[in-house]
Amino acid sequence: MNSIFHVDFRYSGGNLHITLAGEFNGMCAWELIKTIKRQYAGSGRIFVNTAGLNRVMSDGADLFKSHMTRKRIPDDWLYFKGSKGFRIAPNGGRVLICKKVQHRQGFRPKVLIT
Repeated sequence: MNSIFHVDFRYSGGNLHITLAGEFNGMCAWELIKTIKRQYAGSGRIFVNTAGLNRVMSDGADLFKSHMTRKRIPDDWLYFKGSKGFRIAPNGGRVLICKKVQHRQGFRPKVLIT
């Protein structure tokens, strides 16, 4: 099955931020592993945003977990953002769940003119 998958990254505040979109299968797991290997400078943290994933396939999650478990990595350098991070993160991995901000209907910020 051919799926569309995107890995985007950026740097902010000395940290690497990776955004995943599409279906996370084995091929995509390798892309994430290669992106981390190529882009991580050895300092700061890595944040992987999973909100754009449609599905997490078990072969992709298992491949990523097994590869990251074999490497001796500190617990505090890899974070997953979003509920799909629970499927991808290696054992003991950190997953951040952010609250969605809901605005009241009809609320508009006030503009002050001085």
